[in-house]
Order: sequence, then C-alpha cells, then structure tokens
Amino acid sequence: CDGRLRRVRTSTHHPVGLLLGRPQVRLLHQQCTSCGQTDSHEAYHQQVPPGGNYAYDVMVEAGVARFRDHRQDGEIQNDLHGRWGLRLPVSSIGALAHSFLDGLAAAHQAQAGALHRRLAEEGGYALHVDGTCEAGTDVLFAALAGPRGWVLEAGKMTTENALAIIPVVRRCVERFGEPLAVVRDLSQNIKNAIQEVLPETLDLICQYHFLENVGTKLCEKPYAKLTNALRRLKVRPALTSLRKDLVRWSRKGECLSAAQIDDLLRHPEQIADLDAVALRRFVAYVLLRWLDDFGTDLQGEYFPFDLPSLAFYRRGRRLGDWVDQLVALPEFPQRELSTLKTIARHLVSLREDPEVVAAAQRLEKAAALFEELRKVLRLSSRPQKQLLRGRSPAEPSEVAQKMKERLEQWRDRLRQRNLRERDADKRADQQTVLGYLEKYERELVGHVIQLEGREQPFVVSRTNNLAEHRFGSTKRGVRRKIGVNKLTRYVQAMRAEELLVANLSDPDYVDLVCDGSLAHLPAVIAKYWDLAQAIRAERLQSKTDHPLPTSKKQLRNPQLLDNLKQTVINIVQIISGKPQPSQAV
Repeated sequence: CDGRLRRVRTSTHHPVGLLLGRPQVRLLHQQCTSCGQTDSHEAYHQQVPPGGNYAYDVMVEAGVARFRDHRQDGEIQNDLHGRWGLRLPVSSIGALAHSFLDGLAAAHQAQAGALHRRLAEEGGYALHVDGTCEAGTDVLFAALAGPRGWVLEAGKMTTENALAIIPVVRRCVERFGEPLAVVRDLSQNIKNAIQEVLPETLDLICQYHFLENVGTKLCEKPYAKLTNALRRLKVRPALTSLRKDLVRWSRKGECLSAAQIDDLLRHPEQIADLDAVALRRFVAYVLLRWLDDFGTDLQGEYFPFDLPSLAFYRRGRRLGDWVDQLVALPEFPQRELSTLKTIARHLVSLREDPEVVAAAQRLEKAAALFEELRKVLRLSSRPQKQLLRGRSPAEPSEVAQKMKERLEQWRDRLRQRNLRERDADKRADQQTVLGYLEKYERELVGHVIQLEGREQPFVVSRTNNLAEHRFGSTKRGVRRKIGVNKLTRYVQAMRAEELLVANLSDPDYVDLVCDGSLAHLPAVIAKYWDLAQAIRAERLQSKTDHPLPTSKKQLRNPQLLDNLKQTVINIVQIISGKPQPSQAV
C-alpha cells in the first residue's frame, strides 16, 4: 500500500550454498504501519528456502548426485567439499535429497499443463502402467507416457490393488489428458482400475507378459518334472566332481601350456610331441567344461523364455552320444581313456532313464509351440542379444498393422492342426494357446491408431518395456549405490518420486520443467516451494493403507503370546456364550 515501513526486528543467518558460500546474512524485518504487512524477503528466499540454511543449488546438487548419478552420501559429501569447499554432515545430505524430491515433484505438477500440451502436439500418448517390488515390500507403481518415456505419475501401495491404482491413473488423466491407449500386464486389478477411470480408452496388454503367461502354462509342469528328474540322477554333480579331480591330477603332473592348447585345438592332428597323460586329461576336461557351459545356449532371459534344464539335457544327450560312439570303437583303449568311459557311464542315464526322457520329450513339445508363438508375435530373441526387457521393439507402422492379420491366420492354421493332431500332449498344448488367444484377442492387437489431421498414425509399443526399463535402471543404480544385490530394505524405503528423476535425462522435459536448462532447476524449485512443502507435509503424515497394521514394537512385546492367548479365551467365551477356563486353551 506504499505505507511507511518500520523495523520490527533483525535476524542473523548463516546460509550455505554453491554460489553463496558460507556468508553471514543479516535480515531487517520491516512492517507496514498502514496495512501491517511484513517484508517477505523475496530476494533472499529465492536463494534459500524459508526456515532453512541450505540454498536451493546445494539441494539440487545433492539430489541429482544421489538419485540420478546414484552416488553414496559420503561421496556427495566429499565432492561438495572438494569442488565447492563446503563440508556438510551426512545427515544433512539425506535431508536435502528428500527436499529435492519434494521440489522436483512440485515442479512436475506445476508444469503438468506444459507437458500435456507437448504430448498433445505430438498427437497424444500411450499410458504404460506397471508396478515393481521386492519380496516382502510395498509395490512401486508408475504411469509412463509412451513413446516419450516420461513418468507422469507414481505411487506406492501395499499391494497392487484396484483401489490404490485408481487414484494414480485418475491424477494422470486429470493433469495430462486422456491417453490414446493403455498398455498393461494381465493383472486383473490393473484392468479393473483402467475400466473404472478410462472405460472408453483402447486397452492393450503387453505381448511379453502375454507370452510369459502362455509359456508358464505350457512349460511349468514338464520343466519341473525334468528338473527334479535331473536332480535325482545327480549327473551334473558327478561330472563336476570328475572335472575337479582332473584339475587336481593335472597339478601333480605335466600340464599343457596355453600355446600348446591353442595349437591342439587348431590342429588336432599334431599331437605327437605332447605328453600323452596330459593330453588325455585335457581332452576329458574340455568335454566337461563344454557340457557345463550350456548357459551359452540361453539368451539371458528368465523362465519360460529360457529353459536351463532343457539346455543342459540337450548338451548332455549330444555329448553322451558323441562319447558312446568313441567308446564303441573296437580299437578304443579302455584303460588309457577310462575317463571318457566314466563320462559315458554318467551320461547314459539321460538316454535310458524313462522319467528323464519322458519329461524332456514333453517339454520339447511345449517349448516348440511356445517358440512358434514368439515368432508369430515377432518377439523372438536374437543370438547373444536379450530382447526381453533389453529393448523395445522398434518397428514401422506396417509391421504392427499386419499383426492382427498374422495372428488370425496363425490361429486358424493352429485350429486346423489341432483337429488333425493325434499326439495328446501337442493337442492339449495347442488348445491352451488357442484359449489364450481367444481370451485376449481384443487386447493383443490394435497398436496403430489413425489420428485425424495427421498423415502418420500413432504406433503404440507392443510391450511394457518403458516401465520395465525404468524399474530396471533404477534398481541397477541402487545396487551401484548401496553395493548389495538384495534391495528389500531400500525398495521398502524408496519414494515413488525417485522415478521422476530419470525424466531429467530428456532434453525436452528439462526444457519444459526446468526453463530450458538443468542449471535453472534451483530457481524453479524456489518458485514452487510452497507446493513442495505441501508435498512434504503429506509425506510426513503418519499413515498406512495396510488393512491390519502391526508394528515391530508390538511383535517384540514379551507379553505378546500371553495377551493373544487371553484374547482367544475371550473370543471363545463370546462365541459359546458361557465362561471357559483358561486351561482349555
């Protein structure tokens, strides 16, 4: 009101910042004599948050280092001291990192309109929804915009249930508009949530998740039978023990050099100058190493896309037949090459044991049909390259557009084969696949969407690799940071906003949310600090969505069992309507 200002009080502060350093700041608190409004110290609070001592640039530096670069708090502490001369306590770095997530989430929400407009300019987006967890942890759930890969919304929930998923999807639609399509796994809870919020939107299932379900249904039982049968025979442990014996014996005698081994494998006819005993041990050792290297026949994927027991069986049968042919030769020296005879004796059970043979033959039938379906969907692995979760199938619209026709033609041929099939196992497998195709025929196709006013159609990814990549890269970064493989404790403590950090790798996202440069992020967080504080207040609220919340303090009470015993006695009395003696329980 342009009234006269009078000084109310003076306060001294010692903020810490990358650009500020460690100055001593004296603030003059003034108040208008007419309206009573106090000075907000806007210039100072553009650098340092109200009530805080650390500047926004320190907050961003700590948050980016921790969540984007996956550095430990000690590393961040040393880096701040080495580069900026600032020595911060480790506890302060953790608090700054959490404040950074609050600020980033606030900036993301505040710029939702700009992100929405950019997605609309590109014709729209496909909503990829999925969740991840570790054994015994809450579910980290994310909604991403395809093909951009931006995380639009994220949340944590005790279980992946529809009531918890609906708010995440609804916030996504309210802030970023209705998607052109939704890509999800086969979870009924996610399906129910999508139908509740987006009943008219094209609903598609991830074809990899579809394949995983089909493959598990086809291969799970025969694979378990084969695995158990191989364990019963103990072929692999016996051959491993024999290989270790060969190594131990070789150390006691003359060994072949690396150059001799290389020459031998290149020119097997030139063995006259080699030690006979060392040569025989080497041949047996290499055969056993080749058998144990059956993992190279796999693609580095998980069951049912990889079948390790079947891969071992195949190599074992091949090696067994090869050795049997040599041992059966009339001139075969039984004494000198007794190790080869021992190998043949162990491997013969792979050919003669009826349970192993039956399980392997049954699994071969199921695996062949499963691989045939993968080829139809164009989701077969390439040699030495992981397709599953390794990359998203990048394909022109013509390929995706023909997928419906390919599936229909293959399904018709499979029906005709099923009518003629005499093998009961193959017929059952074919009926299983036909059942899946009929159940999910609408959700499997339709990935090409024609847009009004646009020459090029919108092509939806046929897999949920966007979400899988984000979860996978986040967990790899966590393993780098904490140095352990088991992530249960960290995932349980992880905040959903951590998934937003990877958005900063996209220049367009930085341009929209950070005013064109990551260097402007401190100023952006300062601009939306009130919203960040609201997010922080909600985060700090003591709440749980667990239906039966129980604390560890309660479980560790020495009187727990006695109290529960008395509770059961009281329940019995109420149900029976008459007192019961405590000894009855």
